[in-house]
Amino acid sequence: PLLDADAIDARLDAVGELHSESILREELRDALDGIRDVERLSARVATQSANPRDLKALAISIGRLPQLANLLGHTRSPLFAPLRQIDNALQDLSSHMLQALVDSPPPKIQEGGIFADDFHPELDELRQLITGGKDWIKALENSERERTGVKSLKVGFNKTFGYFIEVTHANTSEVPADYVRKQTLTNAERYITPALKEKEAAVLNADEQIKKLEYQLFVQLRDRIIPFVPALQSISYEVAQLDALASL
Repeated sequence: PLLDADAIDARLDAVGELHSESILREELRDALDGIRDVERLSARVATQSANPRDLKALAISIGRLPQLANLLGHTRSPLFAPLRQIDNALQDLSSHMLQALVDSPPPKIQEGGIFADDFHPELDELRQLITGGKDWIKALENSERERTGVKSLKVGFNKTFGYFIEVTHANTSEVPADYVRKQTLTNAERYITPALKEKEAAVLNADEQIKKLEYQLFVQLRDRIIPFVPALQSISYEVAQLDALASL
């Protein structure tokens, strides 16, 4: 409980202002909805333990601060003063993070899938290599069907065996000499060719490069936030206080 009369009066005045401004109060509550625990998130950044989802939550939270500042612009209470003006550098940071990260980032930083398309040229090129690889596989499937005359032939992929050409047992007599048997199934045989093996290596290498690059980009992004941690810690206190006052 507060024991200082001035502090008590300041809090009462702030609650009174929100009580008399019912529309403002509801708008503030709407703006506060979705702001996460900025204090905890920024602490995780400071200790370098924040994951992609943490950064996304932090970016969204910071992105809501200008709305709070706009709503509080005409209020009188000095308790709202720290939130009436948000540093442009923080807004720029939030915009950069929102642009960089995908809508639903993964919880881990080693597996890729963190950054949005068009964020980093090299990342886009590597992703295009994989996408182009899928197109190449489809084209190969069509050409091999035409070459062998086996219409049911298909080119597939799994994590255990990589890329393969699958031909049913009924059609194995049509298999060309350059096919190398890779796996026998109940109803089919799976083969590999030198060209397919070469493409598989290129695609898998691109996937590994993507993971490494995204990891590096994530660490850079997280490090970029560290200088803002003190400001974020301070803002988190002010947001929490506003939330409590709006509740009162």
